[in-house]
This record gives sequence, structure tokens and C-alpha cells, in this order.
Amino acid sequence: MNHLPLPHESPYHHIQVPYLDNISHNKGSWYTYPQRHGWQVNQNKNKTVLLWNGEKRSTTENEAFVQSWLYFELLRVVLGDLLDVDQFTRKEAEGTIVISTENLETLLGKWSVDCGYEKKELDESYKLLIEHRTIGLVMSMTMDLGDSSIMLSIAALNERLMAAVMDLHVHLGLETPVDQAWRLRQKEFPDVGQPILDLMQTRGWCPYDLRRLDTEIEDVSILYYYSNLKAPRSSKDHSGCSKARCVTMLTNPATYKLSHRSGCYGCPLLSANLTHIERILRNDSIPLISLKKDTKITVHDLNNITEFVAISHVWAEGAGNVDGNALQTCLLEDVSELVKKLPGDKQDQTYFWIDTLCVPVRPPEMQTLALNKMRVPYERAKHVLVLDSHLRSLNSKNLSTTELFAQVSCSSWMRRLWTLQEGRLAENVWFQFANEAVNVKTVFTNLNRRRVPTRVDRWLGTSMALDLCFQIWYRVGKVPNTSLVAASLSLTSHSLRTRSVSVPTDEALCLVNIMDMDLTRVTTVAPTKRMEVFWRTFEKVPKSFLFSKASKMPVEGIHWAPSSFMGFLSEKEWLGPQDLSSPREDDPHAIVTSAGLQLALPAFIFHQDLVGRMKQFDFTWNFPLTVQDTDGIWYSMRVDEPWRQGSDNISGSQQLVVILAHELKSYESSEKFSFQDFAVGVLVSIDKTEDDIMHVTAHYHVAVELLGEGFQEYFSTANLCAQTVGLEQSILSSESHVASKERHTKAARQSLEDTNTMDMMIGQARHMSEPNDYEHLLSDLLDATVVAARFGDCSQVQKVAGNQQWCVD
Repeated sequence: MNHLPLPHESPYHHIQVPYLDNISHNKGSWYTYPQRHGWQVNQNKNKTVLLWNGEKRSTTENEAFVQSWLYFELLRVVLGDLLDVDQFTRKEAEGTIVISTENLETLLGKWSVDCGYEKKELDESYKLLIEHRTIGLVMSMTMDLGDSSIMLSIAALNERLMAAVMDLHVHLGLETPVDQAWRLRQKEFPDVGQPILDLMQTRGWCPYDLRRLDTEIEDVSILYYYSNLKAPRSSKDHSGCSKARCVTMLTNPATYKLSHRSGCYGCPLLSANLTHIERILRNDSIPLISLKKDTKITVHDLNNITEFVAISHVWAEGAGNVDGNALQTCLLEDVSELVKKLPGDKQDQTYFWIDTLCVPVRPPEMQTLALNKMRVPYERAKHVLVLDSHLRSLNSKNLSTTELFAQVSCSSWMRRLWTLQEGRLAENVWFQFANEAVNVKTVFTNLNRRRVPTRVDRWLGTSMALDLCFQIWYRVGKVPNTSLVAASLSLTSHSLRTRSVSVPTDEALCLVNIMDMDLTRVTTVAPTKRMEVFWRTFEKVPKSFLFSKASKMPVEGIHWAPSSFMGFLSEKEWLGPQDLSSPREDDPHAIVTSAGLQLALPAFIFHQDLVGRMKQFDFTWNFPLTVQDTDGIWYSMRVDEPWRQGSDNISGSQQLVVILAHELKSYESSEKFSFQDFAVGVLVSIDKTEDDIMHVTAHYHVAVELLGEGFQEYFSTANLCAQTVGLEQSILSSESHVASKERHTKAARQSLEDTNTMDMMIGQARHMSEPNDYEHLLSDLLDATVVAARFGDCSQVQKVAGNQQWCVD
């Protein structure tokens, strides 16, 4: 993996990947490589089995085959005659041979010329890399290769080749294909990047920082680059930190300590004239500060000043003050000197704004007045200067642009909620390093990206900088009740999800500022009411919020609304399905009403007696529920987590409905034993119907699959066996599962006499990696038959069209 750069003075070396390839690489299709060399690759979503000439091999042999196919054969097909395997290996002092990619960049440059920029060849390479990723991901999730570096190197190679292919598409003015990430980060699947995160933990990274990077970074290559940085804030004690929070970043008013400039061991506090500050605020202006040579603070009115600098800092690092509007003399002298070094008109006095001095700690009404104007200093400042202790310990001249972006991403400033608005509202943001202040946005704009394909370090740096753009510089604007509301909420969530705040009720203040809403609406209510007021400002929101996995508001009428934009949820988990979270102008949003979220979506209405039948036979929501619509189509429904805290209480008398994110449709597929379509849903109970709107209470998140052709036959066969015997519910409820299987054995055996049914059962067993001898097939069919008999008509559902209006709370 040594084609990837290391940071300046990295204390670490590249991960060594053993060279195991022992299979020849001749002309031929990449797709048929396993068969040409006697290997069979059997994959489903649960398991990957590798066989050589029909036999299982050792883990080491499997590793060698996977590397041969997914690494070197991929290189051969993409690079063609340029590939010399010896160029990709290196012999270590102890005699072991490892993979070396130090020549990869040179070969990619030659390849880009040799391919002649042919669109057909580029498209073939893109399709190959997509298929390669799919197979590699399934392998990483469904089999243990033993050495995690094998799959890491395969993922990093795929990412680099994909980036080169996409660069050439851009260079030729072609439609840029969609990049697909290797790190899926889904709870049910292992993460191919987890070994890197485990390595970082041993290298002293704070668990909170690791969770943040884990949430934000989709590429294995970028995560690998971060792993080779020295852990930020490693001098701090992170033993009490968790994935949920870093204790070193929390501020406690009872223990808060003001910091001094490095080298200062004691100096007096300097206070701002609070009377002057209050007078300026009452006159609807903003107070500014200057420090005279005699170290006296002077307060100025913004209306009389042409240029000033706003200071953005992290309170946990000691430049705040919970007791009064004062700072240590040395710290103010330091700030004043740094401000003078920024570009702009040089004057005897340099004016700046810092919240510690310019926002009154008391009385409360004056603090509220200042908070209502918090947008102004950051919007009108010529520069915003970021002071972060981690960045100030680094010399920017020693950093590549890639490391510059990475270090900014690792700063404490990037982890705090208040600093987001301070950077986003500003015209020019400067980050103070040990030697100078750097305008990171300008550095990114001036990047030379003319080389095709883009140099590997520029590729990594560009990806990091683009994330910074969304995090810092993308301004949302006034959008609460426009067609842009979906994009606004999505981008805000992306920016806030890995940030934290010491006072939770401050979140609504920052949200209102970021979205350019009326701040007085939340500053004039009790802090605990702020988030409720924020959400009730919206008249419409994306329908996808119905399916959000975020913690919900504990307030009637807005139970659908996330209680916070922060937290380590993916966009899909926080905002819901993408096809519903980005509605077009002609696609209706959900309407925010006092009673709940009103929206139109398709649904399934369950049999009135379903809950009672489930309780009768001790079925719980922990098991998948198989249901059939009036057209005879079978679906599988899996109940997930409760929709909100306390929503999992379902009584036997309630009429249940599953509201679906979209209508499920049949598609032709060569894979009989899979699902044809999939939708997330919410299990609700009907409260009342009013003006054709069904008012419902939400209980659980669910996942619904329209089953494939093979499973359709399977459950229909089981249902037919149950109907053939026709046992009454009174008999079924009084006997054991084993006894019921015996009663249905004759009907099941008769079904298996049909050749098509037997073939279907064998195919189903193979798909599930189960034995396919007659007795196992019979037992399996009988299990499904007894379930079908016990549920009877209660397994029937009624389809509801997508124009049905629901009001959900």
C-alpha cells in the first residue's frame, strides 16, 4: 500500500502485505479467471465458499487465490502489457516477499496514455471495477481470510484505479460515473476498514475521534492516511473518553480554568467595559475590541469601524470565561498580535470580536440580546481567525496540502458545534498554525489538478478538502419552507453529526443561525423548548423523516422529528431513504401539522386478528413475518427497532398497518431465491379516520421484502398443504408443533412427489446452505406448513395505494 503517501514525520511505516500469488496470469477475461484455474466461488449474502476442483482448501491457499484474482489479475486486465509482477513485489531483509506499489503511479500515467483515452475502454474498466468491488465486499463480509491486510490492499488498489478512471472521464468531458465506497458501515456487515480503526486505537487515538472518522470517511485509502498521523491531542488523558464523547472537550463551569499563553506563568485578567458593551448592543450594533500598547481594552462600535476580525475558538481550550467578560493579559496580547498579521488595511489599532469579551455573561437579558446578533460578527468580519491548540502546535511549511487538510479535519475546532456556524457564516476563514495563518479554502482552490490521472496525494487531499467544503463553507440560507428544505436539512445533518456541544440546549441556537432563521423565536423560550420551536417553524419536511432512525422528540405532534442533528448516524439513518429525502418540486413533501406528520405513501393493512393470533401461538416480533396480499404475492416482513422510545407497546385489539417508503414491484431475476424488491417501512396502529386521513401511532421500524420466484413457490406450497389438511384453530392451538407436523406429513409428502416442487425445495436448501436430502426437505416444508396453518387468513394483507393520506405521531 506504499503508493499512498505518509504524513510528514509519521512515526509509522506502511502496512506490509505478504506476496502470496502463485497462479499464472495469462490472457483471458477477469471474470473467468477462477474457472480457468480450477476454482469455484460460491457466494450468497450469508456465506462465501471457495473450492478448488470441488474441494475446500486451507485459509492460506484461499488467501493466495483471492490475492491472485482480486489483486494481480485486476492489475493485469487494467494495465495490460504494462504489468510486470516483479515491479509489485519487494524482498525484505529477513527474506519475506511483500507487495510494493511504489511503481503504481508511474504505470497509471503510462496507462492513461496507452489507452488513448478511449471511452469504450474506460467504460469497460469502470464496469470491471464495480464488479470487482462487489465480489470483494461480499468476500470480506462472508468469509475469514485470516490476514486482514490482503483485503485492505485489494480495496486500496480498487479505489486508486477507480479514481484514475474517473479522472479520465472528467478530462475527456464525459459523464462522470458514480463512485462506490468500500466502507458500507452497516451494522449487519463487517467493515473492511475495521482493521485500520483497530490499529489507530492501539496508536493512542481518542475513541471519540475514531468514531468521528469512522462515520465521515468512506474510502479505505483516506482512513489509512489518517492512521499514519500522530494521534491529535495525544498528550491529553483520554482514558475517560468513549465513542459518544471526549471528556477533554467538555466544559464544566465549576472546574473551568482560563488558559495562559505558552511561556506565561502568571498575568492579570483584563476586563472589557461592560457598560460600553451594553450600550452598543442596545443601539442594535455589535461591540468590537482593540488592545492598546499599554494593554488596556477599548470597546468600539461596529458602526464606526470598516474592518475587523472575528475570533473563533474552542472554549474547552481555555479562552472562554464562565464568570465574566475577561481574559488573561497574555492571551489577549497573543490574539491582538495574530490579528495584526492577517491581510488587510494596517492601522495602529486592530479591531477584533471575541465572544468571551463581547457577549455579556450577565444580566441574562443582555446575553440574549447579544446572542440574537451572533450571525453579525462572523458575516461582516473581513476575516475569521480560528485558534486551535492542535493546529498551533504544527508548522504549516512542513505539511503537504493533503496533510494540511487532514490536520484541520482532526482539529478540536472541527468537533465543536458552535464553531460550525462561525466558519460557515464567514467570508474568509484562516486557521492559525505555529508559523502562520492559512486560508485553507484558498489552498484548495489553487490546487493544480491538471495532471491526468490526478497524483495520488492530490486525489486524497481533494477528497478531504471537499468534505471540509461541506463542513465549513457550504451556506444553507433561508430554506425552511421552500423546495430546498430537503437539501438544507441533509447538509446540516452531515455537518453536525460528528460535532458535540457542552450544553445540549445550545444546539437549536446554532441551527437557527446556520439556516438564517429568526433567532428570537428560540431565545425567548425556555432552553428545553428551543428544539420544539425550531421544528415547528417548518411547514413541510421530506417524507423520509417518517423512516428516520434518529432519537425522536418527546413532544406530541412532532414525535417524527429527530431530537438532535448530532450523533454518529449516517445520512440514510438520520434522514431516511434517499428517494424520499430529496423530493423534487413537483413531488409533495410531508406536511408538519399539530397532530403529526401528514403524508401520502403506500401501505399494507394487516388482518384485524393478527396480533391475537401471534399471542395465541407465542409468536413475537423477533421473528420474520411472512404475509400474502390479495393477488397471492408473498412478502417477508422483519421488525427492527422501536420507532421511538416507548412506542413498542402493541395491544391485541389494535388494527396494524405497515406504511412503506415505496410500492414494491416485481422484477425478472435469474436468482430465484432472493427478493425482487425491498422497502423500509413503519409499523403503525390506526387511531381514527378523519376527512379521509388515517391518524396512526407509530410503533416499530420494519423491513419488507417482495420475495423472489423460488420463495413464492415455497410459501404457496406450504400454504396449499395447510389448506389441504384444513385443521381447525382449536386443534392447532391445543397441540405441539411436532404433533402438527405429523398431521401434515401426508400432504407434504404428496407435494414433494411433484418434480417441480422437489426441484424448488432443493434450490431453496442450496441457497440457504442447508442439507438437501429428502428428510431435511420434508421437515423444512412441514415447518413452513404448520406456520401457514396456524396463521391461516391472518397472514393476509390488503394493499393500500400510494395516494392514501396518513397523519403519523
